[in-house]
Order: sequence, then structure tokens, then C-alpha cells
Amino acid sequence: MTNKEKYREFCKNEKNLPIFSKDWWLDAVCGKDSWDVAIFERGGQIWGTMPYYKNKKFGFTFLNMPKLTQTLGPYIKYPAKQKYYKRLSWEKEVMNELINQLPNFNYFNQNFHHSITNWLPFYWKGFKQTTRYTYLIKKDLKINDLLKEFQTDVRRRIRKAENVGIKVVESEDIQLFYSLNKRTFERKGMFIPYTYEIVQRIYKKASINNSCKILIAYLDDNPIAGAFFVYDDNTVYYLMGGIDPENKDLGAMDFIMFEGIKFALTSGKNFDFEGSMIESIERYFRSFGAIQKPYFNVYKFNSSILKIYHCIKR
Repeated sequence: MTNKEKYREFCKNEKNLPIFSKDWWLDAVCGKDSWDVAIFERGGQIWGTMPYYKNKKFGFTFLNMPKLTQTLGPYIKYPAKQKYYKRLSWEKEVMNELINQLPNFNYFNQNFHHSITNWLPFYWKGFKQTTRYTYLIKKDLKINDLLKEFQTDVRRRIRKAENVGIKVVESEDIQLFYSLNKRTFERKGMFIPYTYEIVQRIYKKASINNSCKILIAYLDDNPIAGAFFVYDDNTVYYLMGGIDPENKDLGAMDFIMFEGIKFALTSGKNFDFEGSMIESIERYFRSFGAIQKPYFNVYKFNSSILKIYHCIKR
């Protein structure tokens, strides 16, 4: 069996694997032939994996993040009853093997899941790192206590949405959602950075795997906001959202977020806002009483030309 074939079998049974590392997700966002995976095996068992998206531009090979994918990076299983120093030694062994299996590349860039707190083996192999942040609401929060954690303005906007008669319903209309999503970018004078086709592929794959939910907010019969959530066995993720600019002050998006968080907690899952390094978006996510979680963005240049271009661009 190839590594990819072994990994597909691994994904069927590994409950803690984040959704963004699952084989069907990678098929949707990369295409079936544009991703592969490094695997660490011992005793006939897979203990570590690291999928990667491979693409080429202008003669350079990139291993980077696919569209609409929050994290990739290594996933590691641990032998029972490991002491802490043994755990770190194990991580070094597994990560070294995963790094050694990567194909030749000119540029590597991946966001690691926040559960990975040790990137030293990558550092020792010449990789660099910058810290980013996401925001989580933990699954042990009681529904009755949820509103108490929200900032006053969030609670006020949710009440406003209810008072003006906004209703939030689940929808299967992916085209309607995408049109709302697109309006948010247009309002900011930006092009939407992903196509309808990739959103449609994600929805199709996630629906088959019972891993997504679209919520649309209506004022009377008019759709004014929408959000696309995806989830695995442990976490519900806010993936995309959009709002009609003419109704952006009615609290519809806050109302949708509230419903999405309630869905996560009633399902026994964490809620992940997916984070943002943009100050205004970070402030908005934080206002829901979420806990800040750091995660690693790990990268490496094997091309001096790309490194210079990256520095100039920044």
C-alpha cells in the first residue's frame, strides 16, 4: 500500500484527527492527486502522520496550506504511560521521520494544530516559526452560562436581532450562502479569495461525512446573513461567514454565532473561531468570551529567490 492508501484507512478509525487533516477534506480542497502524506510506522501501527499539499508555480515547488484549511502539520499518537521526557523524545523521533519523508521543496508553510506545543525538531532541521492565535470556547461550558461570558455589546446585539424578528434556520442552499459570503468581501473592496466550486466541493464531502452545518439568518423572508460551520469528533469550526451590508447592524451575525456555539456545546464539542491576526476580527471573536490559544505557523525557504521575494512583499 502507498502512504496515501494507508492514510485513508487510518482516517477511518482515528477519531481525534482534526477535520482539516482528513483524507476527504484534502480531496475537496486540494484535489485527489495534489496531496500526499508522510507516515511514521512502528510495529505495524501508524503513530504519526503529516499530510501536505504540493503545487508548482513558476518552476518552484510549494508545500503550503490549501484554501479554507486552518491547520495541517504533524499528528502524533503516544504509547501508554509515557513519562514527560520520553514524550519529548518520542515527538523528536516521529517528527524527524515525517520531515525526512517530505519531497524536495522550495517553500514549506503549514499551520500546526494548537495541540502541537513542541516544534523544536523542525527548528533543528532549519525551519522557522511564528506564533498565531485562535479562540476557543470549551465544551465543558454550560449552556446556561454561555450568555454570561459574552461581552455586553454581543448580548445587546443578540437581543436586538431577536426583537426585530430575525430567525436563524439551517439551510442546504450553498449558492445562497456563497452570495452572502461574497458580499462581505465586496463591502471591503476585496475579491473573494476562493471559488464557489471549492466551497461546493467542501459542502458535498462534509455533508456525506456528517461534518457541516450552514445557518442562514432571515429578516421576514429576506436572507441577510449566513455562516458555514464544519466539525469533527471534538470541535465545531467557524469556517466562513457573510452578511448583507444593508443589514449589518441588526445583530444577525452575532445571533448566528450564538446558535453555532450552542450547537457545539450541546454536541459535546469545543467551538473554534479559527482565529485571525486582524485586530478588528480578533476583538470580535474575543468578545464571545473565548479563550486565546496559540498555534505555530512553521515555514522554510529552500530558495534564496523566494526568500528575497517574500521579504520584499512583506
